[in-house]
Amino acid sequence: MSKVFKKIYEVGYRDTNPRRECKFSSYMEFMSDIAFKHDASLGLSLSNLLESNHTWVVFNYKIKVFKPTNYQDELRVETYIKTFRKYFAVRVFEIYNEENELVLQSESLAFFIDMLKAKPCTIPDYYYNKYNISEEDKNIKIDKLKFEKTERVDIEKKFDIRYTDIDFNLHVGNVNYVRWIIDSMPLEVVKDYRICEFNIKYEKQIKDQESIIVNTKLEYEQDKVHANHIIIDKENNELSLLESYWEKIKS
Repeated sequence: MSKVFKKIYEVGYRDTNPRRECKFSSYMEFMSDIAFKHDASLGLSLSNLLESNHTWVVFNYKIKVFKPTNYQDELRVETYIKTFRKYFAVRVFEIYNEENELVLQSESLAFFIDMLKAKPCTIPDYYYNKYNISEEDKNIKIDKLKFEKTERVDIEKKFDIRYTDIDFNLHVGNVNYVRWIIDSMPLEVVKDYRICEFNIKYEKQIKDQESIIVNTKLEYEQDKVHANHIIIDKENNELSLLESYWEKIKS
């Protein structure tokens, strides 16, 4: 059985921004969907996982976008598990356009969770065979994201948590964090720049908060924007650290 799982996605109307390009959040939706489908193809669906009182919780996302895609483009999304280590899993995503050009590359780091004990637990041995993890794969170094914390806040924006933000795992879906960041950015950045890199560290699951606050520090450098973001709750507890890089769109 192949280590790599593949699926074709079409960039639909709901996936596009005013420039008719695929939204960054839609790329994340594609990645989330194919991860679940890959698991299900191996007999490890999310439903079966939850019935056994286990789940995966994403800790880190590292995403790089190399070029835009557009409305009605067909994208080939590929994914595989790079390594397992105790209760960690590193998953790789690659997205290709119709010309077979790499348009996005990403890695996620996730914990295998015992839901009854509410803490990480050891990944079962048979998972290594299911996902074709070799002895060499087991020795791959796992890099956790490191973020620079900043006291400076250039933008502060509050968002209410909606019922429709809650997902299958009964917490706010991972893609919503990205939407909050994009919606908190200045309009001229969103209109005139394009995301080229995005890093996310999920620190606490958001379940039934009434609202969250996004604090952002912006740095402008020639044709680029670098932003550090912190998502906090109303008690000022840190929920997530994020970092976004934007490149000016060339006319």
